Amino acid sequence: MHYCLFHFQIAAEKLVKQLEAQVAEATAKVDDCNHSLQEINSAKGRLQAENVELARQLEEAESQVAQLQKAKQNAQKLLDEAK
Repeated sequence: MHYCLFHFQIAAEKLVKQLEAQVAEATAKVDDCNHSLQEINSAKGRLQAENVELARQLEEAESQVAQLQKAKQNAQKLLDEAK
């Protein structure tokens, strides 16, 4: 009877060690995922800021194009009138 209990105790301890190893592995994977998530969120923030800046630059460039087109039309009108 004692042999059975001893054998059961050894098997239980072995199982506990396996489960502890699995928990440690899962914890390491979760930590890696959290680190990756932080990096992704940081990159996302940088990209959003860059997008805002690029949108501002595009709006400014479009405004300058519109001003140049208007100036071109005015110059063409003056040229036509001078002919």
